[in-house]
Amino acid sequence: MDIHNYYQLLRDEFLCIYFNEPVPVRVRLMESIYYLSDDKNQNLSNRTIAELHGKLLELLKGKRLIILFNNFERLTRKAMQAYQNLNREDNIHFVCSFSQYFKPEIYAFFKTFDLVNREDYEENLGRKEVNITYSLYAIVSIVCFLIYLKAATSLAMASLLIGGTWFALIIFRTLLYVGGKS
Repeated sequence: MDIHNYYQLLRDEFLCIYFNEPVPVRVRLMESIYYLSDDKNQNLSNRTIAELHGKLLELLKGKRLIILFNNFERLTRKAMQAYQNLNREDNIHFVCSFSQYFKPEIYAFFKTFDLVNREDYEENLGRKEVNITYSLYAIVSIVCFLIYLKAATSLAMASLLIGGTWFALIIFRTLLYVGGKS
């Protein structure tokens, strides 16, 4: 879904900034400041993200700002942290779109959003599907047990197989502990 259509609707009534891509965050903050500022010739290239954040809040002076961007899934950890700091402000709001699954590190930021089209989201990403993971584990376990019973034709053979497997697992864990998991 393209957020630009919503930007066209909102920009007449609200103070809005649209980005097609959310990264690089420093450039997006500089563009926001240039958009809000009367001084278009100021040099912001040597400022840090924290300084740009402060400058943006200084320019807003309590005005409500709506930041719209596409491709939420392309956020990096650094960009997510910067946008999350902006999202903590009461007068800054985000409207974003995403089209695919995104990185686990930005999921916490995603959870702070309200989904406008929850039905479409659940339908397209399969949230109403049945999870068969545990059923598959149970079936694989039963098959392995049956293979074990087939291999162990006697009690002596069964105890030998269990003992050998147990000994191999203990050696494996010992080697992992001594050698590290690298």
